[in-house]
Amino acid sequence: MEIISWRDEFSVGVAEMDQQHKKLLAMINRLISEQRALTDRKTIADLLTSMTAYADEHFRAEESLMAEYDYDRKTVHEVAHKAFIEKTRSFCSATKAGSNLLAEALLDYLGTWLVGHILKEDMQYKSFFKNKGLS
Repeated sequence: MEIISWRDEFSVGVAEMDQQHKKLLAMINRLISEQRALTDRKTIADLLTSMTAYADEHFRAEESLMAEYDYDRKTVHEVAHKAFIEKTRSFCSATKAGSNLLAEALLDYLGTWLVGHILKEDMQYKSFFKNKGLS
């Protein structure tokens, strides 16, 4: 899998969320780089654990913002976020247990999910928050 570069089309128009999305992409890119360097499973598992913890933190911040502004699709977002966290935690557990799951499939999942989530799900709140005066 290739490194994912941030593009303007990823911006959701809320600076805090954009910064967090950039950090998540950077973490995925580090996993991609580490996997290419054939880093040991423990290092990969630790990176994956850190990324999952940060994703959870980001999701809580996003959901809190949605609750504060009474965003009507908050529940749909929460379901997607929960599914992502559960899936990445299962990958992390398998990696720590010695399974060689950190391959293209895992990296594809992480990158595709995040980019797809930003471009589809998160873009749905872009105009909502803009109309509320957030930037």
